[in-house]
Amino acid sequence: MPLERPDKEFAPSPDLAQRWANRYISRLLKHQAPLDTPDPVAIKRIKRWAMVWAAVAGIVSGTLIGGGEWWMKRIAIADWSSLNFSEQVPYWIAYYAAAGVVTAFEIGFLYWNALRGVTHITRRAGLPYSQQAAFTPSVQLTVHGIARIALEYPSSGNTIYGINPHAYLHGWKLTLKTLLYRLKISLSSFILRVVMRRVLGRLALRGFIPMLMGPLYAIWNAWIAARVLHQAHLVAYGPPRIDALMKELNELPLAQRRLVVQGIGELMMRNRHPHPNLVLLLSQLLETLPDKPQSVDIDWPDTLRQYANLEQPQRTQVLESLTQAAILSGPFKGARKKFLREVYARCQTPLQEQAVVARQRRWLAGEETKVSSD
Repeated sequence: MPLERPDKEFAPSPDLAQRWANRYISRLLKHQAPLDTPDPVAIKRIKRWAMVWAAVAGIVSGTLIGGGEWWMKRIAIADWSSLNFSEQVPYWIAYYAAAGVVTAFEIGFLYWNALRGVTHITRRAGLPYSQQAAFTPSVQLTVHGIARIALEYPSSGNTIYGINPHAYLHGWKLTLKTLLYRLKISLSSFILRVVMRRVLGRLALRGFIPMLMGPLYAIWNAWIAARVLHQAHLVAYGPPRIDALMKELNELPLAQRRLVVQGIGELMMRNRHPHPNLVLLLSQLLETLPDKPQSVDIDWPDTLRQYANLEQPQRTQVLESLTQAAILSGPFKGARKKFLREVYARCQTPLQEQAVVARQRRWLAGEETKVSSD
């Protein structure tokens, strides 16, 4: 039985929004000539302008919403403070209706801005998108990955080759995390207003607090855009790096390849997210195994013991492979850093953390580095 395609494992049943985003990205890529090598200068320019437009959208939206509140309380309604709650309700209903319309336009623009940004970055990163390659598993997986990033979708709950990415995350924690993420702007605005009121006290400037919503939204939108584009950049640069890594992994003995599979599965669960690069790397590794397993059982304690028992050359090769897998799946911090620290410590090998960070930066800058231990 052939191994399931990685794009089907990653997104077995994409919803309407993701299907629309995939078509939009694919259409943009088809109308642009693919590049043979990454263009880091163009990528930086794309990121910068996408952040600028996101900030402009935040300024416009925040100013309209905050200015509307200020205008309602200070100009439109005489002696607002003398109105009781029931008298204020009709005005608040009209205000929030108008704010909802403004917010809807802002969100629509931000999604469009993100989709265009991640698409242009993907092409400039060197994704081999063409009429012939458009439907290959790696290209389709990349398109699925950047679409979900642009839409800011949380991690899906489906298993990847039998591995549950949420194995270490309880259901209520996942629900709470998703809820807080969706409320990030309103919560940030609320917290800022509370802090400003405490700081300014009874000063006259307190009446201008709604006008601060424009800068707040601008900063927040620019930060979100930067994070989205950085993630898309890493996903887009994954396939060629994984191809280079697989040339080395194919030369490893079967037992070591199985150990790398175990490490990738554990890393996926530690990340609590099936990163597209990890899914692609895992699928290609499983293809090299004699039985081409459709699912993998992760036994991490036993795997750690086997890591420690490897001879030095084999241990170095496994550690190098897991290091590259970690930095292909996101910024070198949090769960990824803890994962590598644990593996290196078990193997009694010092982890050069600054070197790992520098390598990821070189990759994203378009500098090719050899697949070998530093």
